[in-house]
Amino acid sequence: MLAEIVGSANVGAIHLRRVGEVLVARAEMNDRILDPGIKSRISGDFMDRLLFGMADAESAYIEAWRACEAGSSEWRNTDGLMALDVALNRAAEHFRAIASQE
Repeated sequence: MLAEIVGSANVGAIHLRRVGEVLVARAEMNDRILDPGIKSRISGDFMDRLLFGMADAESAYIEAWRACEAGSSEWRNTDGLMALDVALNRAAEHFRAIASQE
């Protein structure tokens, strides 16, 4: 989905930046979770919350993107792309928050 956003002529520079932020934050989160010292301390409950939180964050930007693709160009250029920006930003913040947890 992120590749579709990057490849679209309908997005602006802010959306490209946000996609980059999501990718970097996701990579940092993955590195943190897979760190052997951290991985051994992660409980099943925490992992469940983590996975559901990730799915929610990703679903939000996927839904916003699909709405942009389906909506009129007028709506997309006013409300749609703003909603996409917010959803991508929230996903990046969520992934960064997970990466920074002890």
